[in-house]
Amino acid sequence: MEIKKIAIDRVTLADAAYAQIAGGVLSQDLRPGTRLLMDELAEALGISRTPVREALHRLEMERVIEPHGRRGYVVRELSDSELDKQYEGRAAIEPYVLAEVARRGGSAAAFLRHAFEELVELPQTTAMEVFQVNKAIHRATVEALDNEFLLRMFDVNWQTGIGIRVWADILEKGQAVNFADSHRSLVEAAESGDADLARRVVQEHIYAGRGLHPLHGPHSAL
Repeated sequence: MEIKKIAIDRVTLADAAYAQIAGGVLSQDLRPGTRLLMDELAEALGISRTPVREALHRLEMERVIEPHGRRGYVVRELSDSELDKQYEGRAAIEPYVLAEVARRGGSAAAFLRHAFEELVELPQTTAMEVFQVNKAIHRATVEALDNEFLLRMFDVNWQTGIGIRVWADILEKGQAVNFADSHRSLVEAAESGDADLARRVVQEHIYAGRGLHPLHGPHSAL
């Protein structure tokens, strides 16, 4: 994994360190079992240990890594059980959300369309960029409802390291996921005004994502 020195700008050093380490997990440069030592990371990144410590603590809370030895961590292995629960969480929230956006229509559907058109233009050249853009369009379906409780539930599910590891495994399998093609149907379903159609489209989308994971076949149950 190539680690570059971090330039100080509006992004905090801890955020920048987090992005580089999480990006390494996504790209599989940092595979399960890889040891992460705070001092070595700080030296490689060209920053002090404090922001690295904050980044590692965040990744530990998100269950991307786990403690291993003094001042060290290892990248966690993703279990089938964890993956099951993550997709169950998505299946409980996202079909309801898109169905409600379709039922309301109007500004809710327009919000999702606007978000989609903006996200299509964003760069998707790195694993982290692909992950962030895909997460953003699903989050936009919830934002369209202006419901902070649903949004918190969404964030709990997607902000964990499980979401990152799912994408890491999908990318490792070599699956080409075209953002526009794979998410346009969600936007069109929201604009259709048909809540049942919207619910069905996002359920199929979730099942398709589950099938891309190398540990699970397409017929695994959610």
